Amino acid sequence: MVDLPDKGSGDGIEARLAHLERMAAQRPASSALDRLLKYVPILAVSNLLVAVPAFLISIGVAYFTFVQAEATEKMQIAAVWPHVTAATSNLDDDERPQMTLTIANQGVGPALIKGMEVSHRGKAYRGPHELLRGCCVPEGSIRLVISPSNGDVLRPGDEIDFLRFTPDSVPPGAFERFEAERGAMRIRVCYCSVFDDCWIADDQRSLEPVAVAQCPADWVQYGFPQSTPARR
Repeated sequence: MVDLPDKGSGDGIEARLAHLERMAAQRPASSALDRLLKYVPILAVSNLLVAVPAFLISIGVAYFTFVQAEATEKMQIAAVWPHVTAATSNLDDDERPQMTLTIANQGVGPALIKGMEVSHRGKAYRGPHELLRGCCVPEGSIRLVISPSNGDVLRPGDEIDFLRFTPDSVPPGAFERFEAERGAMRIRVCYCSVFDDCWIADDQRSLEPVAVAQCPADWVQYGFPQSTPARR
């Protein structure tokens, strides 16, 4: 409560008038401030209504960019995707007896062969002569057609006969023994794309190659001398 000057004196009247003038001068400013404060919640809500959609849009743009980058990467990988398979056959193109062990690239990109293991009944061999001696040709002369494959690069559509022979290039009965035993042979090939994505093709265990982080280091490498490890 404000004490007002005595109404009976002139000085008191003047002081009272001055006090009323000061109050009148202050009242409009206070009223303007009150009116402004009434609009603060409205302004805050308006800013929130603008900020939330902008935030959601920025999140959407970031997600779209991420999805687009991932899709681009997958397209690049698919464009150079190799697909190596291994197979055996007992006839040549003219239907004549010929034993062939083959690997082929049926993909759309080059395949770097970084490992290869050929085994018979669980025992792995380092080369074709050793393989034939171990499985089917204990003695006698052997004449083989051999193409290097381990460590090679297969272009799309390429295939390599890494072992090929006919009945007259091995002792009598050896061709038939090998033909009977070829179902017990296992061919494993580890290969990589140009992006260093690697797979293992296994003709005995799976229809599709299995993706791996890197090629195994414990294989008995087929096609390399014992002192020369396969490239990894």
